[in-house]
Formats: sequence, structure tokens, C-alpha cells
Amino acid sequence: MSAPTLPSVNPHDDAFYQDPFPTYALLRSEAPVYEIPDTPGLFFVTTWSLVREALMDPARFSNVMPHARRTSPPAEVAADVEALRAQGYPYTPALGTNDPPQHTRYRKMVNRAFTVRSLAWMEPLVDEVADTLAAALPNDEVVDIMEAVTIPLPVWAIMRILGLDDKYRDDLRRWSDSSNASLGGKLTADRWIETERDVLEYQQVICRELDDRREHPRDDLLSTLVQAEPGETPLTNAELVWLVRELIVAGNETTIRALADIILNLDTMPGVWDRLRDDEQFRRGVVEEGIRLAAPVMGLWRKATCDTEIGGVMIPADSTLFLAFSSANRDDSVFEDPDAFDPLRQNVREHLAFGHGIHVCVGAGLARIEAMSALRALADNVSALEVVDRDALRYGPSYGLRGLMGLPVRVRRR
Repeated sequence: MSAPTLPSVNPHDDAFYQDPFPTYALLRSEAPVYEIPDTPGLFFVTTWSLVREALMDPARFSNVMPHARRTSPPAEVAADVEALRAQGYPYTPALGTNDPPQHTRYRKMVNRAFTVRSLAWMEPLVDEVADTLAAALPNDEVVDIMEAVTIPLPVWAIMRILGLDDKYRDDLRRWSDSSNASLGGKLTADRWIETERDVLEYQQVICRELDDRREHPRDDLLSTLVQAEPGETPLTNAELVWLVRELIVAGNETTIRALADIILNLDTMPGVWDRLRDDEQFRRGVVEEGIRLAAPVMGLWRKATCDTEIGGVMIPADSTLFLAFSSANRDDSVFEDPDAFDPLRQNVREHLAFGHGIHVCVGAGLARIEAMSALRALADNVSALEVVDRDALRYGPSYGLRGLMGLPVRVRRR
């Protein structure tokens, strides 16, 4: 592993944000475990087998929040950020940043809400939203399909599942964006203040909703979360504001980004919308392959709990590993012609876009339902969605969460 002979990799470089895949291919081939030169102690793990190995070993590679996953505020606003945070609940690790036994407690509670039976209850809600959005698309006009469909669909759906009033539609997306803004990205001083204000506002609203569910339970997810099984200790608002935040993010970020990339890939396949309308199995293949290629959660971070080794590279205790799901999903030792969009790929479910092991994404089933519903509704209404200017498309500034910033298409209605 001769990492020093490789070109220096800067994951915050715009060229990496826009197209990290050639770099990842080089790392898989020459340095599957690579220490970022400008960030000593941050190692990128890029092959399928090594990413899976780390995911399956939380004893060595802890999910407890490594410092490298989020950037820190600039010095000129650090005091203002701390003052805003002091008005809300301090950060409490939930599903995405925890390990057993505390992770087990949260996971058990959330799993009750995401059983097969519960997902069956959610599916008609998602279908209703998808049908409404697809039916509203104008004919022979250019629209940003993200603003028209891929953003509102999962946001509206998770709102209904949580039991939040429709008046929070725009707020929910803003809260979700702000929650993730510093995840693998760098913010301006003004943006730091905006995001902290948004997070505080979110906490205040959700606390009111949680208190209401304790007094007046409903048939919704928030009511499920405030209830405890016999022998369990109920979760407090201080815990639930962070757990619900993770569910909101998991309930929309993957779908927003993956759906947009799927529509972009479908633009190269003439007549595909007819097949999507008529062939449910083909739709499933499109969704799964689209999630594999997009891997909108590009990876997740782990902390080495001891001096250890992975892929022949020594990792000092307290180092941070970035497990690059998006790179693992394009590993040619697992996926033939890995950069190709192939809805008929036989082993597509071996992808790691939702993670693996005890921390596999709890919202994976919901994300698949949302993507399937969106493609069905769109295929019922359109014969084509023609990407207007592929060369002008841009991805957001993060190596942790990757998604298009907009996707203008010309709509051809049936």
C-alpha cells in the first residue's frame, strides 16, 4: 500500500464533490485504506470487503460520533453557535451515532414502528402523495423535478407518518438540511448561524408535539415513540428530539438524492417509462440499482477503539475511518461493469448503500417504498422526463451526503 505515490486526495475539493468515482477507483486499486494527507488520523476505506468488515466489527470500529464527520464553526461565530445550542437540548447520540447497549434500546423501540406491518400501513400514504405530485406535472414544460417531486414526496410522506401538521412542510425540509449541513462539508459563518437557529426551532416544535402525544396519543409514529413497553424506561424529550431528527433525515435524504439520480440515469434509456409503468419487477430493479449507484449517503464514519489493523494498514486508537459506501458499491470484484446502470443486475442487493450489520439503515424499507411509489406514479403520468442540460448539473458540497442541487427536465405527459 504505497499511499505516498498517489495524488493527494482532498475530499473537500469541489472536483471530488462533483465526481469522486475516479478517485475512489484509484484508491481501491492502489490504497484501499488511505490516510487523508491534510487530515491526519482520517482514513478512507474504499473496497466492498473492507467496508463490510468494519461495519461488522463495532467492537473495533465504534459508531460513537467521531469528530471528523462534522466540521467545526469558524472562530468568529463559535460563541454565537454555543449560545444557540445552550437554548436547546445538548446532543445525545441516537441510532446513527451509538453502539450497544444504548443503540439496542433505541433500535428496539424504532423497530416497532418499522415492522413489515407498519410499512404496509405507510405505503398508501406514500402512494397518495406520489399520485398527487405526478398528476400536477405540466405538459411540455421544463420543471426542476427535484422541487416538483423528489423533495416533496419523502418530506410530505414522513410528515404524515410522524403525524405532523401540513403547515410544517417547508420547515421540515429546512430542518433536515440544517441538521446535515456540516456533515462532511464546510459552511460559511452565516450559514452556521442559520443552521443552529433551524435546529433550535425544530427542537422546540418537536418537543411540543411529543408532549401532546403523551397526553393525546394518535395513530402515528410520534405516539409510538413516546410509549414504552412494560419493563422499559420511556425516552425523554432530550433523547427523542435527536432520535426523531435521525428518522426525519433517514426518511427523506436517501429518497431525494437517489430518485434524482435514477431519473438522470433513465434519461439515457428510450422508452423506459412504458416499461416502468407495466413491469413492477423492472421497477424494483431500477430502484435497487439506482440506490447502489447513487449511494446518497456516500459513507459513514467510525472511530477506532484501539490500535488495530485493517487491509494491512495500522490504525492508531481514536483514529477516524470513513467507510465509503459509494466506493464499495462500485467495486469490480463484486459488481461486474460497476459504473454501468443495469436494472437487471443479479446481485444488486449486495450493495452497501444502507450500511450493514447492527447499524443497517432502519428506514431502508421506507426508502424503497417511496422510490417505487414515485416511479409508478411518474410512469402512469409521463412518457418521458428529458434532462435539459446535463453538463450544467451540480452536486452539493459534501463528501458524506451526495446529491444533485437541481434537475431540470422537460415533461412529456401521456
